[in-house]
Formats: sequence, structure tokens, C-alpha cells
Amino acid sequence: MARRVVLHVGAMKSGTTFLQGALYKNKALLAERGFLVPGTRWRNQIEAVLDVKGRRKHPQGNSVAGAWDRLVAEVDAWDGTALISVELLAPVGPETVERVATSFAGVTPEIVLSLRDINRQIPSMWQELVQNGVDWTWAEFLAAVNKSRPGSPERRRSGPGKRFWAEQDMVAIARRWGQAGPLHLVTVPPPGSPATLLLERFGAAMGFDPEGMQSPPPKNTSLGAATVEVLRGLNAELDRRGLAYPAAMGLRKHVLGKRLMPDLTVDDPRIGLQAPRWTAGFTRDQAAELRGLDTTIHGDLDDLAPVDVHGIDPRKVTDKQVRDAAVASYAALRTDLDKKLADPTIPGEAVDPGEGRKAPARAVSALADLVEWSVRREELVRT
Repeated sequence: MARRVVLHVGAMKSGTTFLQGALYKNKALLAERGFLVPGTRWRNQIEAVLDVKGRRKHPQGNSVAGAWDRLVAEVDAWDGTALISVELLAPVGPETVERVATSFAGVTPEIVLSLRDINRQIPSMWQELVQNGVDWTWAEFLAAVNKSRPGSPERRRSGPGKRFWAEQDMVAIARRWGQAGPLHLVTVPPPGSPATLLLERFGAAMGFDPEGMQSPPPKNTSLGAATVEVLRGLNAELDRRGLAYPAAMGLRKHVLGKRLMPDLTVDDPRIGLQAPRWTAGFTRDQAAELRGLDTTIHGDLDDLAPVDVHGIDPRKVTDKQVRDAAVASYAALRTDLDKKLADPTIPGEAVDPGEGRKAPARAVSALADLVEWSVRREELVRT
């Protein structure tokens, strides 16, 4: 029976990918020190959380039935500390919190919530949600986040706002998960801090010493503003073709969004956001409420003070930048598919759509042709 279980529940875009990568890259070392990272890979923990949330399948199709019970059995068989980290837990309701909290034999779990300043979260979340299939414009998303914020006198719930605050309302998440067990808050250090500081704070919350641990390679590199616009346009085009997300999830998110697009050599400035006026007061209010909770803080709540994100307003991206990013994305994906499949039926090179107002739409449509071809091919192979 595990003597201690620690659940890192998020929040999304608070360094979670880096921290999860560190746990699995150092899985053997941590085991030597008495810490279990359950599952042979992080996807096993994702499937377990989808199962406990009541889902039947992973978005990419495989069944997750029994995944939570298998994870719990592995934890219960461990004589030490078990470490679980899945940010999909952050927005769950009280019923799921209760089920998770009472799952482990004779052990009340400790909860870790990592937090980052809200202004850095806004562009990061928009980019992440676009990678997860939405086609909300930057202007639509930004307005919805403001109008839907907790405590706003004109609070209006919308799709984008509801999605953002489900993942980023720090106080609501802390209060809900604080009912499950002792609560630890880990603040993401501000820009310019030592690269090791976040892992040190996380280790202090989880109970391990990061000394001697290897850092994982970066897996969540930010995209430029033009590339995000290409991905957003691709989502909208695939929706029109009857391929709504999660269709082609592997190609859109993992191949394009996470692997190929970050390496495109095009004129693609990063997304910037000068901290809106409301973020300072909102952060002060949230920090005051967090201080009033029964928590252990690793770091400093002052780290949550909003800072400007340097870059370009996505609304100022030019048609040429979007077109060039779409053409480059097409070429990268076609090369990648060609290496994997060696299939002579892969659509030919995209014809350069030229300049002009409609050029970005034509280039994105060509990219959608390639993605649709891959989806239809997979369906044929499967049947």
C-alpha cells in the first residue's frame, strides 16, 4: 500500500508538460528514491483520468475502460510515494474530486496546483485550444476571457470564456480540490528566473529532491502568430468538410502543432499581449483569496503579478505571413507523410497560390486537402 499519494492537477499551461516530462525522463531514478510514477508512459495517466471522468474512449479512439482502476492498483501495490500529474483534473466537478480522493487504499491524497500569471496564460491557452481543434479568433477569445472572468460585474458566459476559466480560475480550482486533501500551491517563476527553479518548487511540493535529475527536451514550443492562424483556419476548413475535431487529432495537434510547425523557417512573430488593465486587480483579488485558504505555498504569490508578453497582436499578421506559413506547413507535412508511408497517392506538391487577398485561404485549403487525404487513407486501411 502506498504511504503517500500526490496528485498534480494542473493548471493547464503552468509548466505541466515540462514537469510531466521530467517525471517520466527520471522515472527510474525516482523509483530508486522511493517515488512511483505510475504508467509506462504519461498517456497511461491521461487514459486513467479520462476513465475516472466518465469517458469511454481517448479522443484518438482507443477504449479507456478500466484505466483508472489499473492505475490505482499499481499505486496501491507501491510501498512509498506515488506521483500523478494530469492537468485534465483541474476543471472536474465535485463528484469526480470525491471519487479520486477516495480511490487509494487507506491514503488521503495530497493535491498540487501549479499557477502562472494570468496574462501569460491568455495567449498560451488560445494557442493550446487552437491546437485542440477550436477556430475562435484572437479577438473573440480575448473579449470572451474579459467578459467571463470571475467576479466581473458584467460576467457573460460564452464558449471561449467558459473554456478558459474552467482551466484558469485559480481560486475555484483550489477550493474544489482543497476538499480532497492537503493542498500545495506552486507558482511558476516570472520570466528571467533560473531554469531549474520551477522543478525545485515542484519537487518540494511533491516531496522529492530534483538533485541529479535530467531535464526533458522541450515538447511544447510556442507557435508564431501566423502559424496559429493557419491552424485555426485548418480547423474551420476541416469542420466544413465534416471532419470536426478530434478527427485528425494526431496530425493537427501532435504532428503539425507540436512537432513540425515550431520549426518552420518563415517570418512568423510570436504572439504578444500587453497586460489588460483588469488583470492587475483580478490577480490581487485571487491572490488574497488564495492566501486565506489552508495551503502550503511553494514560491511566492507575488509571482502571479501579470507581466506583458512581448510579441505581435495576432490581428496584425499579414496575409503574406499566413500564406507563407500555410505553404511551409504543407511542405513539412507532405515530407513527413512521405517518409512514413512511401505512398504514391499522397497529393502532389501544393501549387503556390500566389499573392492576393485570397491566397491564405487557398493555401490553408491545400493543407486541409493533405490532412483529409491522410484521414481517408487511414479509414480505408482500418476497414
